[in-house]
Amino acid sequence: MVRRRQAPPASSSTKDYRINSGLARGLAVLKAFGPDNRPIGNAEIAARVGLSKATVSRLTFTLTELGYLNYDEEVGRYSLGPAVLTLGYDVMAQMEIRDIARPYMQSLAEYANASVYLGTADGNEMIYIEACRTKASMAIRLGVGSRIPMICTGMGRAYLAALPEKEREAQISAVSGNFGDNWPAVEAKARAQIAFAQAHGFALSDGDWIVEANSAGAVVRRPDGYPVYGINVGGLRSIVTNERLEGDLALRLLDVAREIEHVARGIL
Repeated sequence: MVRRRQAPPASSSTKDYRINSGLARGLAVLKAFGPDNRPIGNAEIAARVGLSKATVSRLTFTLTELGYLNYDEEVGRYSLGPAVLTLGYDVMAQMEIRDIARPYMQSLAEYANASVYLGTADGNEMIYIEACRTKASMAIRLGVGSRIPMICTGMGRAYLAALPEKEREAQISAVSGNFGDNWPAVEAKARAQIAFAQAHGFALSDGDWIVEANSAGAVVRRPDGYPVYGINVGGLRSIVTNERLEGDLALRLLDVAREIEHVARGIL
């Protein structure tokens, strides 16, 4: 396993030109606050991070403007602001959603003798953040961290179908130049499955991305209906046929998505 080299401290004379020193110093300022978030001034922050008071003053002003610090004018001290919570919330939510989703996903994977993945959107792709598989599904070597295109996968098409129209059209337009002369056929099939998903709750991919694989995808939504995660079930076409997907597995996948929404409603 490749490990990232630990970055030198903000005050270090060791220079690695791949590191943005301003960002590193700003993060060092945020780390200067203890678990109790006791208000502290620029002089104390400067002493903790090993930077000049003038540098720290510029950093704390910027961080305050961005909402990462609160400034109390009466005492001239700073405390962590609410924007800091957003830095870790998405990561923590993904860790929690994986724990919540895993038993439902594993049960479906074993029933289907297939793979079940949970993914989140990143640009015009979905990234797998959890995977439950069986031995028969290991032939398709995808796991956590794998990226799949929205436009030609069951999970991606289901996600597109659940987006507001303006966002969906922007996503489709963004990839229209990636397929050359094949785009009209790719778009037609994607739009057909998007319409199908809007009517039935799930979308299908019949070898449209990995030729030897079929999949069905659905979404996990926020209470307001906006899609937060995608979920799919799929595998080798010899095991996971279109008939089996549409008549059985996709409906079970929808049940899994609804169970995850119900249990995870506090973090979606």
